[in-house]
Amino acid sequence: MLNNLFAYEHCQNIKHMVLSSILMSLLLAVCYSDKPNIIILLADDLGYGDLSAFYGHPTSSTPNLDKMARAGLRFTQFYSASPLCSPSRAALLTGRYQTRSGIWPNVFLPNSTGGLPLNETTSAEILKMQGYNTAIVGKWHLGVGFRNKYLPTSHGFDYYLGVPYSHDMCPCYVCFYPQQACFNNCSTSFTACPLFENTDIIQQPVDLTTLMARYTNAATAFIRKNAAARQHFYLYFAYQHTHHPQFASEEFRNSTIRGTFGDSLVCYH
Repeated sequence: MLNNLFAYEHCQNIKHMVLSSILMSLLLAVCYSDKPNIIILLADDLGYGDLSAFYGHPTSSTPNLDKMARAGLRFTQFYSASPLCSPSRAALLTGRYQTRSGIWPNVFLPNSTGGLPLNETTSAEILKMQGYNTAIVGKWHLGVGFRNKYLPTSHGFDYYLGVPYSHDMCPCYVCFYPQQACFNNCSTSFTACPLFENTDIIQQPVDLTTLMARYTNAATAFIRKNAAARQHFYLYFAYQHTHHPQFASEEFRNSTIRGTFGDSLVCYH
């Protein structure tokens, strides 16, 4: 059985479609019933009304999300522990108010020395104790730390591929295939954004025009590998999209009628 939990994060004063209590209830159920495979899809800066016809937006295109919603359970009223990236992610992964873990009131920056405390228990750690293989693909934003001590592999995840914070926190020059500039300002106070695999930097600066394909391939490979082995798995897929600056690959550039945001959004499709 495959349970899909939708967690749509809105970093800058936009609501979140996250209910940590549901996640904790699911984890508790794992202990007493047949073990489901678990996938959490976390969208960044995506509003409820940004989704396509199923949610009412006239120019967005998200047919696969619409199909999943029609076949599953939708929550039309929702709350989040915080409207910001780091605090809300801390609450999502621990099931605790962000103030209890100290991840508040703001977000981690590239030069932040702290991170999610190592004594916090995450959903990945709980599931590993139940025999799950665990992975995170995408945006972490809960700290890097000295010698990468706060990266996901220190918090119960067997595998990590992603950018450790928002991609606007680094210089950004190319956002759209092939060499089109970004339409929003990015920070020039820090060095280029790195792409991590586990605790190693495999690309810096990260190529935004190929990042979504990397994420999708890694997530798909993780699911297929575990499914083939009949191994229970937990995948936390935290998209960079649709946090500014918008970006899109060759496959999705100029593929929608909603412009740059639509091209970014359709990556969820």
